[in-house]
Amino acid sequence: MTSTPVSRIEDGIPPAFAYFRNEPTPMGRAAAEKLGRFVKGSIRLPEHTVRAMGRDRSRGDTVSDTFIETAFTDGYAGKVRKMVVQALDHGIGSVEEAPSGLEALFEHLDTEPDWLDWELVERGAQIFRRYGTDAFFYFGVMTFEGYRYEHIQKPLALTGAYTGGSAFGRFLETCRFWTDVSEPGALRQGGAGRETAVMVRVMHSMIRHTIGPHEEWDGKRFGVPLNLYDQFTTISLSFVLSQHMKLLGYQISDEEALAHMHFWRYVAYLMGCEPAFYPETVEDWWRASYVIAVGADPNDGPDSRMLSQSFIDAFAPTPEDQGEERAAKEREYRKVLGYAGFFLPTATLDVTGVPQPGLLRWKPLTRFVPNLVTSAARRVVPGFAATLDLRRRQSRASWLSHHTGGRPAAFTPVERLSR
Repeated sequence: MTSTPVSRIEDGIPPAFAYFRNEPTPMGRAAAEKLGRFVKGSIRLPEHTVRAMGRDRSRGDTVSDTFIETAFTDGYAGKVRKMVVQALDHGIGSVEEAPSGLEALFEHLDTEPDWLDWELVERGAQIFRRYGTDAFFYFGVMTFEGYRYEHIQKPLALTGAYTGGSAFGRFLETCRFWTDVSEPGALRQGGAGRETAVMVRVMHSMIRHTIGPHEEWDGKRFGVPLNLYDQFTTISLSFVLSQHMKLLGYQISDEEALAHMHFWRYVAYLMGCEPAFYPETVEDWWRASYVIAVGADPNDGPDSRMLSQSFIDAFAPTPEDQGEERAAKEREYRKVLGYAGFFLPTATLDVTGVPQPGLLRWKPLTRFVPNLVTSAARRVVPGFAATLDLRRRQSRASWLSHHTGGRPAAFTPVERLSR
């Protein structure tokens, strides 16, 4: 493998950012040809933009991370969650002897960025709700792609949060996050989505505090755990979601896709993720997707297989399941396999070792005609859009309630690493 030029490291770009190595290779050229079909002109972003994205691998959430580091140093880490919830529910002024780090965190949260457009935020959230639980299953299987990369798989494997018996519970927490932040008005002051985003933000800072010094985390090579680049990569999946949902009959315009991403930009802001580059056009989202596609080298191994298989296995019936409960789990298991087969490359399925979906890979297409009909009805039938939105909100809530038994999500980091 070609060594990373010293200038790349000195520029603040960790060696694991592989864009400049991979861009001229056959893999890079193949990705450019595939994604270049969606843009006019070059698929490549300016080099200075790509460098800024690479430096994001060395950046975390300065405000929240400083708060958490101080909390551990000064011995009040165990009170952080209570203080944050108190400040969210009753204002920072209600927290007795609030530490300066907490005050700085809420100063950031309460400052609306110049680019924020609340109308676009609400419209984007509604677009996300339109996908209903299809988005849950899509995001779930698309994480298999991320599991192939060491800087993604390592924190998850070390925390044990998405492995074995805990995988399904953590996935449900993430579904709760997606639901909370996208409800109407959820990101306003006092909104449940705002609170959820902030609790996840604090959890990420605690994970960075724990994983950063671990002997298995190579900070010189990877940068910061859960860094801004990796979080931006996760956000970008929402752009790809809108493009892929067209294959299932959803009719999404470019204007709607951008509103959807404006919504996610503000969610990211509340979570402390302000990347160096955030696309404002559909073509630039495709260009950013190209950077992500060639920006890392896969490292398939036990951790990537364990994470992927744990997710799939979480949906399978257990020997204790009987009757309708067993039948329902079997249907959902087959649905997840179908989504994996339909949306993931065969190579990813092969290296992660999940069961081959066979003809189930075409099962998602059964959603095409119903979604196409509802998309058309939204445009021509008065009041249908509002009715559909309510139905999708209810279906998400019902699905979550069934699987969680109504238990709230904790959004807390694990107390001990798995190794």
